[in-house]
Amino acid sequence: MTSPAALPRPVAPSVGHLGLAGVLALALAALASTGAPGGGDRVAPTPAAVDAPHARPDPPSGGRLLAGLVSGAAVAGAAAVAAGASWPVPVESFGAVGDGVTDDTAALQEAFDSVPPGTTLVLRSGAAYLHSAVLTVDTADTTLSGDGATLVAGDEQASTLQVAADGVTVEGLTLTTPEISQRWDPFETTGVWVTGDSAVLRDVHVRGAGGAGIAVTDGARDFLLDHVTVADSRADGIHMTGAVQDGRVVSPVTTNTGDDGVAVVSYRKDGAPSERVSIESPTVNGTTWGRGVTVVGGNDITYTDVTVRDTDAAGVYVGSEGDPYWTYPAVGVLVDGGTVTGANENPDTDHGAVLVFAGNPGTTTADVTVQGLTISGTRSSAPWDTGVLVAPGADAEQVTFTDLALDAGPEAPFWTNEPSAVQVSDVTVDGAEVPASQGG
Repeated sequence: MTSPAALPRPVAPSVGHLGLAGVLALALAALASTGAPGGGDRVAPTPAAVDAPHARPDPPSGGRLLAGLVSGAAVAGAAAVAAGASWPVPVESFGAVGDGVTDDTAALQEAFDSVPPGTTLVLRSGAAYLHSAVLTVDTADTTLSGDGATLVAGDEQASTLQVAADGVTVEGLTLTTPEISQRWDPFETTGVWVTGDSAVLRDVHVRGAGGAGIAVTDGARDFLLDHVTVADSRADGIHMTGAVQDGRVVSPVTTNTGDDGVAVVSYRKDGAPSERVSIESPTVNGTTWGRGVTVVGGNDITYTDVTVRDTDAAGVYVGSEGDPYWTYPAVGVLVDGGTVTGANENPDTDHGAVLVFAGNPGTTTADVTVQGLTISGTRSSAPWDTGVLVAPGADAEQVTFTDLALDAGPEAPFWTNEPSAVQVSDVTVDGAEVPASQGG
């Protein structure tokens, strides 16, 4: 996918070509342009190795000598750029403070914009970097190493860290929006917004967001979300949409989300469905509205080993939706193994624990399998525990429910208004087998 990072960038000379004097001249020029004092208000940090996939070796002796000769954030930043950033670069080198009070927006964005591809930028462990605008990583193959640092959004409508370039890795970082007044729809209100290809989010934690916690959109391909967590988002915890492809989500945890815990959504306006996304061992710890794990349009989507509890609506929801959402159908979806507990708490929404819903007229939800689930504690007044519902004008085919163990739920274990589309087998209620013919 073409991204702004594809625009040509000038090639920074190496220390070997520029020489120490040239590096020092660049640093001093930057120092003069910023008006920073040269007498040592801040000491240029010594780069340190970090436990990261793109960790760099120690800087060359020229870089160490420069740090000893001159000081100041502008000096260290200029030196890092001039030297080709061949070692991990602290964001403090560009003037970031990280005290949770100083607005670090300009310094952080300068760091993201200035370093060449392949750089590891280090955010100080335990630091809190306040920002008042959207931060965008627009340089390919950049690594942001957080090591327990926090980005604190001061504006709920501009809270996101956007991963716009290809090959970006973000690891060990927490993102929080302390003050949220309402739910917001724009992606600028998310915690992290991925639009570039081959992005990796590892051990990234979102604590509060006016929109989704983590959003992957704009046709992003080959992404990996590894042990990410989201709590208290006003929209979905993890929201994947916009024809994304070939993604993998490993052991995500969402808590108290304002909409679906983990969602793959494919709107017709996007021009193509999201495809080939696997979500492994997701945990959804409650939703204040919405469902647990969902596929609302998409092809070849797989959930395995799910843990879903205390959801407002269905714990597992697969299908398509019409007005006002107008989504693609769900085709080739597998939900395989896990537990769903305390589903459909909201008496005004009748989903049961598992619902396959073909809701968009003119589309066919097909080849959907839900298997290997243990389901317990669904709201007893829900119309069913598991169901397949087909709206007028829509269609469903080849929907399979198998190897399901239901306990302490609604009176009807299964219901459908399209029995010819559904196969039910190996379903038990409180240990007693449900005949395959039940339902309809």
